[in-house]
Amino acid sequence: MDSIQVIFPELTNIDREIMNEVCEEAKSYQLNAMHVLLDLQQSYSLCWMIQMTKRCAQMLLKYESVAIIQLYETGMLADSEYSHILELIEQKLFVLEYGNIKMPIGQKKVIRNPFNMLSLFQHLSESDKERWKSIMKPKHKWFQPNAILLRKDQTVSTAYLIVRGIVEHKDNTVLSYYKSGNIVGVHTLFCQHSLLHGTYTASGGLVEAYAVDINLLNTWIADDKLSRSIYNEIAVHVLVNNYQTRLELNHLQLKFILDNKAIFYRDTYDLSIYLKENDRLLLLAGTLTRYSEEKVIPFDSTQLFFLDAPTVYQLNSSSIVYTWTHDDEIYCRNVKEFNLDVPTNYSESTTVKPFYPRYSGETVEFTPRRHSVQMTRPVDNLNHFQLIPSEIVGDTNTNVLSEF
Repeated sequence: MDSIQVIFPELTNIDREIMNEVCEEAKSYQLNAMHVLLDLQQSYSLCWMIQMTKRCAQMLLKYESVAIIQLYETGMLADSEYSHILELIEQKLFVLEYGNIKMPIGQKKVIRNPFNMLSLFQHLSESDKERWKSIMKPKHKWFQPNAILLRKDQTVSTAYLIVRGIVEHKDNTVLSYYKSGNIVGVHTLFCQHSLLHGTYTASGGLVEAYAVDINLLNTWIADDKLSRSIYNEIAVHVLVNNYQTRLELNHLQLKFILDNKAIFYRDTYDLSIYLKENDRLLLLAGTLTRYSEEKVIPFDSTQLFFLDAPTVYQLNSSSIVYTWTHDDEIYCRNVKEFNLDVPTNYSESTTVKPFYPRYSGETVEFTPRRHSVQMTRPVDNLNHFQLIPSEIVGDTNTNVLSEF
């Protein structure tokens, strides 16, 4: 800002407090921009591979159609065979343009197996996946663009596990964005006495999600294979909504710390932990006791402690605690703001999903049948075999592409 004032001297007349507010707002915009850039960097190679695979499949189908027409013109194919083959080609082109979507008459479009897109369940056995899939199926929800999922200053009886789409969280001037795998509202559902700090809205398109009530949340927490992931998600939302300004870390950075750097404590019995100066401790649930300067101070959830001196904490069976260092925060901050690089084991990189395809308003036309028995002559209507416009993004389901 000092450099800008040298170029624009008239800015020096602005009140310093106002200038500081402008700087803080600009900083929040910078962090959000970095979040978007990181998402683009992570998803670019995947989107490029999907797009190129789709375009190659479209080209192969185009020339397959030409070959079928030429065979039909020789009289080697009957009308029924010709019609059947063209119908198969048309179905494949439809799947490529619109994704793996069924569109029953009078019903909403349905994505096959949305459950399979969630990283939360990918590490489970097939039997466990099938069990959870049957539990989650009746909780499937759709939200139209700009629909409000959760409102500010309200208690939460239902959180939402995002399958696809982007959910925007707005709290005054602070914006955060959540995507596939995030559970919006889960921290307020977990801490039932608290209110939402902001409004969650379907941003830029449809949002597909699963409704999560307190019973389902408790079932996840009781499952040893899922509990750490669920606690991590709850902790991220607690930090973003209550301590983001002080931590100066965004959602992705905080998630990386909890997934890869933080030490997690649960079901401990009278365990004493020693933390150094500048260490962090998040008491997510339960109680703990701090021993400092010959004082014994009990604490209840949910609190984040910034240690200004070495301290001993005693945990009990109710304590759910995360600890990490200030160096961990510096590492994540540097990665985010300067390099825009992420470690190869960065968990978010495996959950990036393209958005839904948009309807182009165009359909593929096939050359009318001809009843000529002439040998293969040039086809007059090759221009009828239109490629799908490049802006259409297809479904990433590998089963779709494997058909070709």
